[in-house]
Amino acid sequence: MDAYRAHRADAVIGFGGGAALDVAKAVALMSAHEGDVMEYAWDHPRVRPIRAQLPWFVALPTTSGTGSEVGRSAVISDEKTHVKKVVFNPALLARAVFADPELTLGLPAPVTAATGMDALTHNVESYLSPAYHPLCDGIALEGARIAARALPAAVAEPRNLAARSDMMMASMMGAIAFQKDLGAVHSCAHALGTVVDMHHGLANGIMIDHVMRFNADACAPKMTELARVCGAGSTPTDFIEWLGALKRAVGIPARLAAKGVTREHLPRLTEIAVNDTCHQTNPKPCTRADFERIFSAAL
Repeated sequence: MDAYRAHRADAVIGFGGGAALDVAKAVALMSAHEGDVMEYAWDHPRVRPIRAQLPWFVALPTTSGTGSEVGRSAVISDEKTHVKKVVFNPALLARAVFADPELTLGLPAPVTAATGMDALTHNVESYLSPAYHPLCDGIALEGARIAARALPAAVAEPRNLAARSDMMMASMMGAIAFQKDLGAVHSCAHALGTVVDMHHGLANGIMIDHVMRFNADACAPKMTELARVCGAGSTPTDFIEWLGALKRAVGIPARLAAKGVTREHLPRLTEIAVNDTCHQTNPKPCTRADFERIFSAAL
């Protein structure tokens, strides 16, 4: 903000991954509003309205994961609690997006894998959400199909422009689809980001098959369709096993212990996950005891 005001700027350019783009949105917001950015989070007890015209905002994503470049929200981490809060308003939408896959060619394989698993998770959880939105369902299914084929290639062949292009599209599709909302994978990932500062995409990647195993009996027809479009087989079990194989192929750990998570972390992880709003649209209700079992199984 200091730099924006010192230069008497009239526009904001967001260049980077999801976090950088969210910072750019926050700068655009606070350049035209008073107070603290956290006061604009949708669940703040005295949430401030967004009324003033924001400066022109342009987004140039350099990763294929969050899809923040086409999103109406900014995720901001509370400096004291490290809990992520969401500022949500159509005013935060970029006026222009330059989604150039050449900007992702230099991404290291671990970042490509983690951000790619984030994109896949957005599409999967959006499709499985019980909310009614057939348009988003179609986008999410196609996004999952694209990511399933492109992610291994993008990790194995970093200069594969076709794979990078496909992953950038799958990322944007996931972000468009998740206006249907997400699910328990994201609640787990938000908890892991808060408690052990785990990269969001990596957290989604580690947790997705564990949560899908929990969800399977509540959304078998939809999970079967995901298995089909991802080339994974014809049953929910096939889809879950395919997710495990995909993780191995792109270097995502199968379990949380590989990243230093221990049983001592479980109470805090469970507490944050159950209070996270994302699981409210999980295909299967997820209680405190359920989260504890999911995290325990993922260790």
